[in-house]
Amino acid sequence: MTVLRNAHLLRQFLAVVDEGTFTGAAQKVAVTQPALTKSIRKLETELGVPLFERLPRGISLTHYGRTLLPHAQRIVAECRLAEAELQAFGAGHRGLLKIGAGLMFGATFVPTAISDLYATYPGVAFQLTAGVTELNFPLLCAGELDLMFGLLPPEDRIPEHLAWEPIMELTSRVVAGRSHPLARKRSVSAGELAKWPWVVIQHDRELVNSILAALSTADGQTPRIAVEVSSLSSMVRLLRSGTYLSCFAEPIAAMPDFDLALVAYGAGLMQGQAGVVYHRSLSKYGPARRLIELVQGAARQRRI
Repeated sequence: MTVLRNAHLLRQFLAVVDEGTFTGAAQKVAVTQPALTKSIRKLETELGVPLFERLPRGISLTHYGRTLLPHAQRIVAECRLAEAELQAFGAGHRGLLKIGAGLMFGATFVPTAISDLYATYPGVAFQLTAGVTELNFPLLCAGELDLMFGLLPPEDRIPEHLAWEPIMELTSRVVAGRSHPLARKRSVSAGELAKWPWVVIQHDRELVNSILAALSTADGQTPRIAVEVSSLSSMVRLLRSGTYLSCFAEPIAAMPDFDLALVAYGAGLMQGQAGVVYHRSLSKYGPARRLIELVQGAARQRRI
């Protein structure tokens, strides 16, 4: 099968996977259901294997379909990026960049960099997905994101089709609203921190594990994760109530708009190398390269 000539078949295959039905997928890709069914059969015929199992109440991927899925995601992503780069030679830079950003980058450097890029690349659109590395990195590997800013995964987990660059070392500190009783103390113990409820971002298991490991006391006191939220604004509102504690990278905790305070607990709860991971095909794509440079420059100026 000639991949570029039949990339539309892979797009339709992915639409069926995403929607879970041929009816929903047909609406998503703007074709009739019979036409979509014909396309999927053509793809199955060319590959020589069944991709979907038709069930009484829907469909499911076969073993062959599950094997094809990550390759199809990467191929479709690479085709889209190739089209964007080719268009840049003639009509100016255009296309869509799908960006993943962790809590710190998504709240600070990345939105500012996107805004700054508009003057140079007004034809480029951006899609920004907030999420921890645990969520964004699999999306990047699968081709659903083009680049990701956040804590770097172990180097041996980064596949060959991705490149990475470190940006800054991050230290996460205990934070609270300025009205919290612990925010006014000069020194706070792990036992005191364990007595208060905590709020964290959903799915950030690494942070939760760090909190539990660092603050569990010898007498059995353990911090209680009372609330998990999906947005930074919700977390800040809860912290401002004066009841909850959390843990942020220092650049976020220092943002004056949030009106938060660092709690005087001696050690940072988590440290790690943060940076950017991206598809190698973006190395020569001007908007992506400039976005990375802007984030790197902002991080150098504001490093704490």
